[in-house]
Formats: sequence, C-alpha cells, structure tokens
Amino acid sequence: MQNSRDISFASMNLYNLQVPGGKMYRGATYNQAEYDAKIAWTAGMLRHLQADVIAFQELWSRQALVDAFAKAGLTDAYELAFIKNGSWRGITVAAAVRKPWVILERERFKQFPLEMSLTKRDVPEDDILAPDAADIPSEDVGDNQEDEAADIRINKFSRSPLRLSVGHSERADVPPISVFCCHLKAKMPTQLDRGHPDYELMKPHATAIGAALSTIRRTAEATALRVILSKYMKANDVPTVVLGDLNDGQMSNTLNILSDQPSYRVYADSRSARRNDDGLYSAVTMQQLRTLDNVLYTHVFKGAREVLDHVLVSEQFYEHSDRRRWAFQELKVWNDHVEEEHDESSSDHGVVRAKFDWWPA
Repeated sequence: MQNSRDISFASMNLYNLQVPGGKMYRGATYNQAEYDAKIAWTAGMLRHLQADVIAFQELWSRQALVDAFAKAGLTDAYELAFIKNGSWRGITVAAAVRKPWVILERERFKQFPLEMSLTKRDVPEDDILAPDAADIPSEDVGDNQEDEAADIRINKFSRSPLRLSVGHSERADVPPISVFCCHLKAKMPTQLDRGHPDYELMKPHATAIGAALSTIRRTAEATALRVILSKYMKANDVPTVVLGDLNDGQMSNTLNILSDQPSYRVYADSRSARRNDDGLYSAVTMQQLRTLDNVLYTHVFKGAREVLDHVLVSEQFYEHSDRRRWAFQELKVWNDHVEEEHDESSSDHGVVRAKFDWWPA
C-alpha cells in the first residue's frame, strides 16, 4: 500500500503547447482541431503519469496547460506554477504539484549568479617561465604552452529555471523539497547573426558554428545552475530535485557539471555514497544499476536514441546515503510516441517519471 509520504517526480516536454491562433516559431499557429488533438493527447498522458510533481517544458500559454488539466479531469487535484503572472514571450517551463503536496515557495532565475564567470586571462610569460628556465627564449617557451584564454559573455538563461519548495500538507515529519524545473539550450545549431561583419565568411560553416554556440550556451547554463544548486544545497539537509529537458545524455559533460558526479554504490560491501553534500544522482543510472533492461531513451534523432529528459536527486533520495529520507523505487519512460516522424499532437520527447518510497535512514 502506498504511503502518503512516497513521492514521484516527472518531466514532460509539451512540444509547443499553445492556444489556437497563438504565435509560435516562424509565425506557426494551431487551428482549433489541431489544438483539440494536442490537448487530448496531453491530458491522456497526464492521466497515465499519476505523478506528484511534474516539470513541463515548451509551454507557450498558461491557458493551454489549464485546458489540458481540465480535459484530464485533474484541475482540483493539482496546483499549477508558472514563471510569472500573466503572459510571456516564447517557450517556458512550468510545474504541477498534486495534493497532499503543496507549493510553499516559488522562484524564477533569469540572470546567472554573480559568482558565475567563464573568463580566463592570458597567462603572462613571467608566470610561465620557471626560475631555472630563464635562459630559454620566451618565444620558444610560449610556443609550447596551451592557450587557455577565454571570454564567454553569456550571463542569462535562454529559458528561466523555476524553483519550487514543495511541502506535505498533512505530515510535519516530511521536510520541504527544493525542486528545480529546467530546460537547457537545445543541441540544434543556433542561427548565425546576419549582421555580423564576417557573416559571409561564416555562412558556409553555419551548422558547425551554430552547434558550437548551442553547446557553449548549454554548458554555461549547466554551470550557472550548478552554482545556484551548490548555494542551496551545501551544509544543509534540504532534499533537492532537478527535473527537465536538459538536452544532453547522462554521461555528457553537461550532466557531469550539473550533477557534480557523485559516487554510486555498485556492490553491497562498498562504503561509497554514504555522504555527498551537494551531488545529484541520476534516476536513469539508478534504474540501470538494478535492471537487465538498459535500453532507455526519451529522444530519437537520425536513428540515435538517448536520454535527454532527466530526474536528478540529492542524497536524501539515495538509498545508500546516511541522510536518506526516501529510496528509489523505479523509473518509467513513456516513449512509444517518439519517432522520427512523430505526430504533431504528441511530443518529440519521451516522458519520464521516477518514484521514491518514504524510508528514512
């Protein structure tokens, strides 16, 4: 029998959920029939999910998500959270929290934290030369050094993360959970700036340069989020969860930065993972460590299947931690609808849900 303190987290990319006539990319719109089909599919998935906390991505309109919950018959069961009151421009994240869980606080991040900087100066030759190498011509020493100078001027998220503090309305022994709902920059190449003075020179290489720009931005966003997470997680026992379309695989550099690469316990006699103050554990990895079926994916591109949508949890959800409050039960992925030529009424991403049982250490 399920304990009311058990909890499940889900991530769902809505794939451009917008009201009829509302503008999307390149002026695209839905007619009423297309909107009805999209709302019907979204509502059906919400009913299947049965998750306590859901993070959404690619939402254009508040009303569209309200309509989906109404169609699913779940309006009274969930409280919805958006990045701000009123309307917004472009796609955003949103969230839903099911009773008896409640939203205690909400916070949006747009600017990178002040501590976040991706710059590195040129190293002066005096710092490169060792005392016993003073007789070596400086130009020869410099030629053998790696040039690590960098100046990356990104200072805001492309899509604002939303942080919720989620509490239990009936149990005082359950600590509030800090939930970050995220959507990092996509892998799709960024369009080049046509006004750039070297645009014509760059144009033949637009795909490579655009992909590099997207990768750099996604890495910067992961780093900024890591800085924010560390400020919230260090030196306290606040359970923390990161949900969302992170647009990279679990072993990618993006996820390594974001998770801080905690150790997993892979055999019973190990003492690994007893403590990790600000690391985040991947529900995908936890599922893979306990099942013979390792074929998990939430996205398909040119035949390549990978997990881009993640549930990352702090040590309070890891069963081998001395600070455990919950233990991982299972990860489920709905991905039958994810095909190269998927139906526009559905999504181009799989939907993930991770369940955790209340089991304090």
